[in-house]
Amino acid sequence: MDLGLRQLPARARPVWRRAGRAAWHTFAGYTRGVLIVAATNAALAGIALAVLGVPLVLPLVVLEFAATLIPLIGSPIALAVAALVALAARGPVVALLVLGLIVMIGQIEGHLLHPLVLGWSVRIHPVAVALPLTGGAVLGVVLAALIAVPVVSVAWAVIGALRHDGSDDP
Repeated sequence: MDLGLRQLPARARPVWRRAGRAAWHTFAGYTRGVLIVAATNAALAGIALAVLGVPLVLPLVVLEFAATLIPLIGSPIALAVAALVALAARGPVVALLVLGLIVMIGQIEGHLLHPLVLGWSVRIHPVAVALPLTGGAVLGVVLAALIAVPVVSVAWAVIGALRHDGSDDP
């Protein structure tokens, strides 16, 4: 038996076990989804930057991957750095194309990747995600913006598991 569950009364253990499983399932799904979205963004950016002949493609791809882990603001900031590199190395036309890439990847991420990849694991309304994320970003706390979505989604999964009476469990 789980060591933490021993601290609970015997009749409460199944409910909290269900809540713990829901929390872990949601967090693991969110983590896998974010890594898939970050890898996809980085691959798209890398292909486009290579086609445009922008130097330092590999470091910019790594920056894009890492920055995409910060929701909403990370990817545009990383691609803005790529646009500056393109401006310095290839001129204003290529830099403008990279700026267009920022918009295109943002649209793909926001309208295709996040709903498809994260939709199955984070089953909460987008406004419930956007409010804490925006609050953390407005306060200037990057850590709050980074952890807002998983905290809200895990909390929602735990609340749902605790409200469930278990009557239809096998």
